[in-house]
Amino acid sequence: MTATAPLGPQRRVLWEDAHAGPIVARIAVAGDFLPAGKLSVPAGVWRDAARGLATHFDDVAISFMNLECALAADGLSARPLLGLGQIVSAPAASLDFLEIIRAHPVGLGNNHAYDFRAAGVDRTRGELVRRGMVPLGAGRALRSAPEVFLWEGPGEIRIGFWAAARASRDLATRRSPGVEPATVARAAEAMEALRSRGARFAIALLHSGCLRTNRPDPADMDLMDAVAGCGFGVVAASHSHRISGAKFIESREGVSAFCFYGLGSLVSGFVASPLEREGLIVVAGFDSRGKLARVEVRPVLLAQSGFGEAPSCEMGRVILERFSDLSAEIRSGTSGRRFYDDVSPGLLPLYLRDARAAFRESGLRGLARKASRLRVRHLRRLLHRAIA
Repeated sequence: MTATAPLGPQRRVLWEDAHAGPIVARIAVAGDFLPAGKLSVPAGVWRDAARGLATHFDDVAISFMNLECALAADGLSARPLLGLGQIVSAPAASLDFLEIIRAHPVGLGNNHAYDFRAAGVDRTRGELVRRGMVPLGAGRALRSAPEVFLWEGPGEIRIGFWAAARASRDLATRRSPGVEPATVARAAEAMEALRSRGARFAIALLHSGCLRTNRPDPADMDLMDAVAGCGFGVVAASHSHRISGAKFIESREGVSAFCFYGLGSLVSGFVASPLEREGLIVVAGFDSRGKLARVEVRPVLLAQSGFGEAPSCEMGRVILERFSDLSAEIRSGTSGRRFYDDVSPGLLPLYLRDARAAFRESGLRGLARKASRLRVRHLRRLLHRAIA
């Protein structure tokens, strides 16, 4: 593993292979694209809104991110809102933004994919396919193989992609289509499918994390590390709308995987904290043999409009230094304790507030659905709060 090498305020090299050939293709992995809420689209032109971020993608062949809302949902019935949050959708024209930044595989594995039920997923997938993009992560049952995509670049480059979620109430079951669940078993199936198609490298984008903190949930970290152990070379997360740190997983042969525990947002009309304006783009460079040659990160700052831009020199340094500090916490083992310190205050009132909102919306049935979502990791957070 090489030491972090600053290249300036707009990018930072995390790792390089001294034995790799020249880079002939770069793949970008980003966090949440949430083109809803309080956004200011310049004269309604989504392409113009992407100009401030386009320089980060000038040298990128394709990019991969999470689309966290339904598209073209006009006339569709929204599901009941259980607890706090929003039902979100965006016009199909918002895909103009993704075209500018060269999106190709697009993750749908998240907690808003089914805001407009299965019809919303179908319509969103259709809009993506019409643009030549590849939807991943929502719309299949577990009796079907995981949905994956293989991109063939120049030379021997064969990159596989998989999208899944841990933070979603709409996870697929064997019989019912839903959001692809981020489990080790499904990751192993996805990796097997990609290898059978000739993938030489694979990237997983998971919707996991916790709001109100830049630190990853220890349980999410364990899951992501295990997904990397299935053979994915880059495993990245979004959901908290904040950046987090990263870890390199090393083997006897060298670095075998890179885990990025929070990439923040590219676009969001829901910003509850200045820290939710910070984002990261991971860029992986490959030589003509399909070998990973370099991994770097590039900072993003959400403007008051809600759209991501390449930040100023000063703000770029701030974001990259925060990323470095959070990564140091992960290496030192202090990140987990600080995560519980971040999320514990007000946690029980937050759950009770959600429960009251669910009861007002759907009565006892809504309350029961809310209770069914109180997973083991939620109980663990409450326990840490009680001990504190």
